[in-house]
Amino acid sequence: MKRSERHHLKENAFAVAIARLRDQLQGAGPALGIGLALGVVALILFGGYSWWAHRATSQAGSLLASALVVADAPVVPPPPPTAPVPASPEAVGADGEPVASPVTTPPAPFVQPPGTYPTLAAKMTEALPKLLEAADAYPGTPAGITARYRAATGLAALGRYDESADQYLQVIDADGSGVYTRMATLGLADVELARGSYDAAITLLEESSGLEAAEYLPIDGVLMRLGQAYGLAGRSDEARATFQRVLEEFPQSLYSANAERELEALQALA
Repeated sequence: MKRSERHHLKENAFAVAIARLRDQLQGAGPALGIGLALGVVALILFGGYSWWAHRATSQAGSLLASALVVADAPVVPPPPPTAPVPASPEAVGADGEPVASPVTTPPAPFVQPPGTYPTLAAKMTEALPKLLEAADAYPGTPAGITARYRAATGLAALGRYDESADQYLQVIDADGSGVYTRMATLGLADVELARGSYDAAITLLEESSGLEAAEYLPIDGVLMRLGQAYGLAGRSDEARATFQRVLEEFPQSLYSANAERELEALQALA
Protein backbone atom coordinates (compact mmCIF):
# COMPACT_ATOMS: atom_id res chain seq x y z
CA MET A 1 0.00 0.00 0.00
CA LYS A 2 1.29 3.42 -0.91
CA ARG A 3 2.14 6.02 1.74
CA SER A 4 -0.54 8.40 0.41
CA GLU A 5 -3.19 5.68 0.73
CA ARG A 6 -2.18 4.89 4.31
CA HIS A 7 -2.30 8.58 5.20
CA HIS A 8 -5.76 8.86 3.62
CA LEU A 9 -7.03 5.91 5.67
CA LYS A 10 -5.68 7.49 8.89
CA GLU A 11 -7.44 10.75 8.08
CA ASN A 12 -10.69 8.87 7.42
CA ALA A 13 -10.37 6.96 10.73
CA PHE A 14 -9.81 10.18 12.63
CA ALA A 15 -12.78 11.84 10.96
CA VAL A 16 -14.96 8.83 11.78
CA ALA A 17 -13.88 8.94 15.43
CA ILE A 18 -14.66 12.66 15.71
CA ALA A 19 -18.06 12.13 14.09
CA ARG A 20 -18.89 9.30 16.54
CA LEU A 21 -17.88 11.45 19.53
CA ARG A 22 -20.03 14.32 18.25
CA ASP A 23 -23.01 12.00 17.81
CA GLN A 24 -22.55 10.58 21.32
CA LEU A 25 -22.44 14.04 22.89
CA GLN A 26 -25.50 15.14 20.96
CA GLY A 27 -27.35 11.98 21.96
CA ALA A 28 -26.48 12.39 25.62
CA GLY A 29 -28.62 15.46 25.87
CA PRO A 30 -28.01 18.81 27.54
CA ALA A 31 -26.98 17.31 30.92
CA LEU A 32 -23.66 16.08 29.56
CA GLY A 33 -23.06 19.40 27.86
CA ILE A 34 -23.62 21.22 31.12
CA GLY A 35 -21.27 18.83 32.90
CA LEU A 36 -18.57 19.37 30.33
CA ALA A 37 -19.02 23.12 30.56
CA LEU A 38 -18.72 23.01 34.33
CA GLY A 39 -15.60 20.90 34.00
CA VAL A 40 -14.02 23.44 31.67
CA VAL A 41 -14.91 26.28 34.06
CA ALA A 42 -13.41 24.35 36.98
CA LEU A 43 -10.19 23.81 35.03
CA ILE A 44 -10.00 27.50 34.20
CA LEU A 45 -10.60 28.49 37.81
CA PHE A 46 -8.03 26.00 39.08
CA GLY A 47 -5.48 27.24 36.58
CA GLY A 48 -6.19 30.86 37.54
CA TYR A 49 -5.89 30.10 41.25
CA SER A 50 -2.63 28.22 40.75
CA TRP A 51 -1.21 31.15 38.80
CA TRP A 52 -2.37 33.63 41.44
CA ALA A 53 -0.99 31.53 44.31
CA HIS A 54 2.37 31.18 42.60
CA ARG A 55 2.49 34.91 41.88
CA ALA A 56 1.52 35.80 45.46
CA THR A 57 4.14 33.46 46.90
CA SER A 58 6.79 34.94 44.64
CA GLN A 59 5.91 38.54 45.48
CA ALA A 60 5.69 37.79 49.21
CA GLY A 61 9.12 36.17 49.08
CA SER A 62 10.57 39.22 47.33
CA LEU A 63 9.14 41.60 49.92
CA LEU A 64 10.40 39.41 52.77
CA ALA A 65 13.88 39.17 51.27
CA SER A 66 14.05 42.94 50.92
CA ALA A 67 13.00 43.39 54.55
CA LEU A 68 15.48 40.81 55.86
CA VAL A 69 18.36 42.60 54.17
CA VAL A 70 17.76 45.36 56.72
CA ALA A 71 16.57 43.22 59.66
CA ASP A 72 19.63 40.94 59.49
CA ALA A 73 22.17 43.69 58.83
CA PRO A 74 25.00 43.89 61.38
CA VAL A 75 25.06 46.56 64.06
CA VAL A 76 28.36 48.46 64.17
CA PRO A 77 28.25 51.18 66.84
CA PRO A 78 30.65 54.10 66.53
CA PRO A 79 33.66 53.95 68.85
CA PRO A 80 33.47 55.88 72.11
CA PRO A 81 34.86 59.40 71.92
CA THR A 82 38.54 59.62 72.77
CA ALA A 83 39.53 61.60 75.81
CA PRO A 84 41.49 64.79 75.02
CA VAL A 85 45.22 64.49 75.52
CA PRO A 86 46.33 66.86 78.29
CA ALA A 87 48.90 69.42 77.25
CA SER A 88 52.35 68.43 78.40
CA PRO A 89 54.63 71.03 79.95
CA GLU A 90 57.06 72.54 77.55
CA ALA A 91 60.22 70.48 77.48
CA VAL A 92 63.62 72.19 77.82
CA GLY A 93 66.72 70.89 76.15
CA ALA A 94 70.21 70.61 77.63
CA ASP A 95 71.06 74.03 76.29
CA GLY A 96 68.11 75.55 78.03
CA GLU A 97 66.15 76.05 74.84
CA PRO A 98 62.54 74.82 74.57
CA VAL A 99 62.00 71.59 72.68
CA ALA A 100 58.89 71.22 70.52
CA SER A 101 56.43 68.59 71.76
CA PRO A 102 55.49 65.80 69.33
CA VAL A 103 52.37 66.53 67.33
CA THR A 104 49.42 64.26 68.25
CA THR A 105 47.28 63.36 65.23
CA PRO A 106 43.57 63.19 66.09
CA PRO A 107 41.83 59.95 65.06
CA ALA A 108 39.98 59.93 61.78
CA PRO A 109 36.22 60.53 62.11
CA PHE A 110 34.13 57.37 62.25
CA VAL A 111 32.36 56.41 59.05
CA GLN A 112 29.47 53.94 59.30
CA PRO A 113 30.34 50.89 57.16
CA PRO A 114 27.92 50.38 54.27
CA GLY A 115 25.09 47.98 55.04
CA THR A 116 25.41 48.39 58.81
CA TYR A 117 23.55 50.37 61.46
CA PRO A 118 24.84 52.19 64.53
CA THR A 119 22.19 50.73 66.88
CA LEU A 120 19.59 47.99 66.99
CA ALA A 121 16.91 50.66 67.29
CA ALA A 122 18.06 52.37 64.11
CA LYS A 123 18.08 49.09 62.23
CA MET A 124 14.67 47.92 63.39
CA THR A 125 13.10 51.33 62.84
CA GLU A 126 13.94 50.94 59.16
CA ALA A 127 13.18 47.21 58.95
CA LEU A 128 9.76 47.22 60.64
CA PRO A 129 7.79 49.01 57.89
CA LYS A 130 9.22 46.60 55.31
CA LEU A 131 8.39 43.54 57.42
CA LEU A 132 4.84 44.74 58.11
CA GLU A 133 4.32 45.54 54.43
CA ALA A 134 5.12 41.94 53.49
CA ALA A 135 3.01 40.59 56.37
CA ASP A 136 -0.04 42.70 55.59
CA ALA A 137 0.12 42.21 51.82
CA TYR A 138 0.34 38.41 51.98
CA PRO A 139 -0.79 37.40 55.50
CA GLY A 140 -1.50 33.74 54.79
CA THR A 141 1.67 32.84 52.91
CA PRO A 142 4.74 31.34 54.61
CA ALA A 143 6.71 34.48 53.73
CA GLY A 144 3.99 36.71 55.19
CA ILE A 145 3.89 34.70 58.43
CA THR A 146 7.67 34.82 58.70
CA ALA A 147 7.64 38.58 58.13
CA ARG A 148 5.03 39.12 60.86
CA TYR A 149 6.96 36.97 63.32
CA ARG A 150 10.14 38.94 62.66
CA ALA A 151 8.20 42.19 63.06
CA ALA A 152 6.90 40.97 66.44
CA THR A 153 10.41 40.17 67.67
CA GLY A 154 11.67 43.54 66.44
CA LEU A 155 8.90 45.40 68.24
CA ALA A 156 9.70 43.50 71.44
CA ALA A 157 13.38 44.41 71.11
CA LEU A 158 12.36 48.07 70.91
CA GLY A 159 10.22 47.76 74.04
CA ARG A 160 6.97 48.23 72.11
CA TYR A 161 5.35 45.33 73.92
CA ASP A 162 1.67 45.98 73.17
CA GLU A 163 2.34 46.14 69.42
CA SER A 164 4.57 43.08 69.65
CA ALA A 165 1.87 41.07 71.44
CA ASP A 166 -0.65 41.97 68.74
CA GLN A 167 1.68 40.75 65.99
CA TYR A 168 2.47 37.52 67.84
CA LEU A 169 -1.26 36.81 68.19
CA GLN A 170 -1.74 37.36 64.46
CA VAL A 171 1.07 34.88 63.75
CA ILE A 172 -0.64 32.29 65.94
CA ASP A 173 -3.96 32.83 64.16
CA ALA A 174 -2.41 32.59 60.69
CA ASP A 175 -0.05 29.66 61.26
CA GLY A 176 -2.42 27.23 62.97
CA SER A 177 -0.34 24.41 64.43
CA GLY A 178 2.89 25.25 62.59
CA VAL A 179 6.31 25.89 64.04
CA TYR A 180 5.81 29.66 63.97
CA THR A 181 2.84 29.24 66.29
CA ARG A 182 5.12 27.56 68.82
CA MET A 183 7.78 30.23 68.46
CA ALA A 184 5.24 33.06 68.62
CA THR A 185 3.79 31.57 71.81
CA LEU A 186 7.23 31.73 73.44
CA GLY A 187 7.71 35.26 72.16
CA LEU A 188 4.34 36.27 73.57
CA ALA A 189 5.31 34.73 76.92
CA ASP A 190 8.45 36.88 76.98
CA VAL A 191 6.34 39.95 76.22
CA GLU A 192 3.98 39.10 79.07
CA LEU A 193 6.95 38.74 81.43
CA ALA A 194 8.27 42.12 80.31
CA ARG A 195 4.83 43.66 80.93
CA GLY A 196 4.70 42.08 84.39
CA SER A 197 1.84 39.72 83.49
CA TYR A 198 3.48 36.73 85.14
CA ASP A 199 0.41 34.49 85.31
CA ALA A 200 -0.30 34.96 81.59
CA ALA A 201 3.32 34.16 80.79
CA ILE A 202 3.23 31.04 82.98
CA THR A 203 0.12 29.76 81.20
CA LEU A 204 1.79 30.16 77.80
CA LEU A 205 5.02 28.51 78.94
CA GLU A 206 3.20 25.59 80.54
CA GLU A 207 1.45 24.99 77.22
CA SER A 208 4.82 25.01 75.49
CA SER A 209 6.56 22.58 77.84
CA GLY A 210 4.50 19.46 77.13
CA LEU A 211 5.68 16.41 75.24
CA GLU A 212 3.82 17.43 72.08
CA ALA A 213 6.00 20.56 71.84
CA ALA A 214 9.27 18.63 71.90
CA GLU A 215 9.19 18.20 68.15
CA TYR A 216 9.43 21.94 67.63
CA LEU A 217 11.03 23.45 70.75
CA PRO A 218 13.97 22.79 73.08
CA ILE A 219 11.99 21.78 76.16
CA ASP A 220 14.92 22.37 78.53
CA GLY A 221 15.08 26.00 77.41
CA VAL A 222 11.33 26.38 77.81
CA LEU A 223 11.53 24.94 81.32
CA MET A 224 14.22 27.46 82.25
CA ARG A 225 11.92 30.29 81.20
CA LEU A 226 9.03 28.69 83.05
CA GLY A 227 11.07 28.34 86.24
CA GLN A 228 12.12 31.98 86.06
CA ALA A 229 8.50 33.00 85.49
CA TYR A 230 7.44 31.03 88.57
CA GLY A 231 10.16 32.80 90.54
CA LEU A 232 9.05 36.26 89.39
CA ALA A 233 5.47 35.38 90.32
CA GLY A 234 6.59 34.37 93.82
CA ARG A 235 5.77 30.69 93.27
CA SER A 236 9.07 29.41 94.67
CA ASP A 237 8.09 25.76 95.13
CA GLU A 238 7.03 25.44 91.49
CA ALA A 239 10.18 27.24 90.40
CA ARG A 240 12.37 24.78 92.32
CA ALA A 241 10.49 21.81 90.90
CA THR A 242 10.90 23.13 87.37
CA PHE A 243 14.64 23.75 87.69
CA GLN A 244 15.01 20.31 89.27
CA ARG A 245 13.21 18.85 86.27
CA VAL A 246 15.80 20.42 83.96
CA LEU A 247 18.59 18.71 85.94
CA GLU A 248 16.88 15.33 86.07
CA GLU A 249 15.39 15.08 82.59
CA PHE A 250 18.15 16.90 80.69
CA PRO A 251 21.43 16.15 82.51
CA GLN A 252 23.50 17.08 79.42
CA SER A 253 21.63 20.31 78.81
CA LEU A 254 23.46 23.56 78.24
CA TYR A 255 21.11 25.01 80.85
CA SER A 256 22.17 22.64 83.63
CA ALA A 257 24.62 25.09 85.21
CA ASN A 258 22.05 27.87 85.09
CA ALA A 259 19.44 25.60 86.66
CA GLU A 260 21.83 24.78 89.52
CA ARG A 261 22.50 28.47 90.13
CA GLU A 262 18.78 29.23 90.13
CA LEU A 263 18.18 26.44 92.67
CA GLU A 264 20.98 27.74 94.91
CA ALA A 265 19.52 31.23 94.77
CA LEU A 266 16.10 29.93 95.73
CA GLN A 267 17.56 27.91 98.60
CA ALA A 268 19.32 31.02 99.88
CA LEU A 269 16.00 32.90 99.94
CA ALA A 270 14.14 30.09 101.69
